[in-house]
Amino acid sequence: MQQDNDQNGLFWTTSAYIIWGLVPLFYQHLKGVEAMEIFAFRVLWSVPLMAILLWITVTPVKVFKLLMEPKTFFWLFLSTACISVSWYLNTWGVTHGQVLMVSLAYFLTPLVSILIGVFYLKEKLSPLQFMALVFCLMGFGYACLSLESFPWLTVGIAVAFGSYGLIKKQVKIDTLNGLTAEAILMVPFALFYLIGMSGGTSYDANEGDIRILLMLTAPVTIIPLGLFAFGVKRMKNLSSIAILQYLEPTLYFLLAVFVFKEAVDSDRLITFSLVWFGFILFALDSLRRSRSLRRNKKAKRLVPA
Repeated sequence: MQQDNDQNGLFWTTSAYIIWGLVPLFYQHLKGVEAMEIFAFRVLWSVPLMAILLWITVTPVKVFKLLMEPKTFFWLFLSTACISVSWYLNTWGVTHGQVLMVSLAYFLTPLVSILIGVFYLKEKLSPLQFMALVFCLMGFGYACLSLESFPWLTVGIAVAFGSYGLIKKQVKIDTLNGLTAEAILMVPFALFYLIGMSGGTSYDANEGDIRILLMLTAPVTIIPLGLFAFGVKRMKNLSSIAILQYLEPTLYFLLAVFVFKEAVDSDRLITFSLVWFGFILFALDSLRRSRSLRRNKKAKRLVPA
């Protein structure tokens, strides 16, 4: 039974990452629409969909209770700021022919997470993590030196998303309630933008296709989130998630090269090669830690009470 749950969880979680990885195909149809407008409608339509998702998954609604607690509200406000920056930059990148650099950002996110862990949480690096960190830093350093301009898009997404992960660890909130709370906190800013741009947005231009696409930005965001939340609950081997998360930037990279025909010169190839090698080391370390944890749990079960 447990094996069936684990396989089902793996299937749904993998499906979520595949959908996330193919999202640039959807946003290509919104080229010409301001990234901030896309972000605003994505937020507004996400709130009712999150409510539906909470109902479908029979998740206890704790959103308003969380927002009323000062400490929790503080961390949620910070996490909302980080995920908002990540969403905006991701949207800007995929609608401005920068899918390759967005892909690099998600490959570098573990680097940011490890650096935060070392300097903020005082964590110690394993040998494999240290080697992975070195190769990722080499890749990023090479990109800074070889590219025509500083890769601000890559750095912005990686730092925002890496910080988001750290902040989420500071308060115990389930995925769906946490994201619903964050969406609610984004609503005033989305409304402020849309009211300020009244009459000047692509949505107001009475373009039917654009209106429908802007409305669909929410389900494109929420559906894979629901699959992810549904799948993770059924996965026993959580280290698989550490590896599966690289499906998204890998698909971004493949789309950038083979579908959107973005240039991959020798400098970018060297950058990605160094970062990919670092990723392989990250994956090996995750597998090693997972196996060690399973052995320890098995040994504890065998010890007589």
